[in-house]
Amino acid sequence: MKTLGIDGCRAGWVAITRSARRLSWQVSESLTDILAPPYPARIFIDMPIGLSETGRRECDALARRMLGPGFSSSVFPTPARGALQAKSYPEANALNRKHAGQGLSKQSYFLFPKIRELDGWLARAESGERQPREAHPEVAFLGIKGEPLQHKKKTAAGFSERLSLLSGLDARVPELVEDVLAATRRKDVAADDILDACCLALMPLAGRLRSLPKRPARDARGLAMEICYCGS
Repeated sequence: MKTLGIDGCRAGWVAITRSARRLSWQVSESLTDILAPPYPARIFIDMPIGLSETGRRECDALARRMLGPGFSSSVFPTPARGALQAKSYPEANALNRKHAGQGLSKQSYFLFPKIRELDGWLARAESGERQPREAHPEVAFLGIKGEPLQHKKKTAAGFSERLSLLSGLDARVPELVEDVLAATRRKDVAADDILDACCLALMPLAGRLRSLPKRPARDARGLAMEICYCGS
């Protein structure tokens, strides 16, 4: 069964597709280029999909609790939908306080263009089109390993730890990662971006598909507020 994993990067988006026959990759400025037919059976993307009117999502709280101290900060606070219209960080911060009763981190604000791009694609998608589901690489890696990781992903030890986990699922991963590293610039696609996209594409090999929470609420547009991962 073919699976597509997508992660944001400075160049736009990096995507890894896995099937029984091959692993392939793509980097594009446009999400529309990545999410083009024919659609794989499963699509996972590291970007908020269901957006609460208040900004508070149960899936984010559960993901932070699951990751524990030292790794929970990788789950950035999701903005309230009403804050996405902001044209500057001060405006976004003020709008989020209005809707959610709390400010917004700059890390979350820097994701606004990609959140808007994904939200717009979902709004335009036809009912028959395969829609992506939200996932978080650090949660997915934990699901693959079955226990917390030991090293942060930006470190050399963290890169090796995650590459080893993915190689255990598919022996073709090291060659694919080397190909992407050789063909792209680190200012466009970071090494951990490649592993994150790989992780989302390969995580179904680790076990049953699960969701945080088990019965996710839906936002005002009917989009699930969930974070998917796989594990035994």
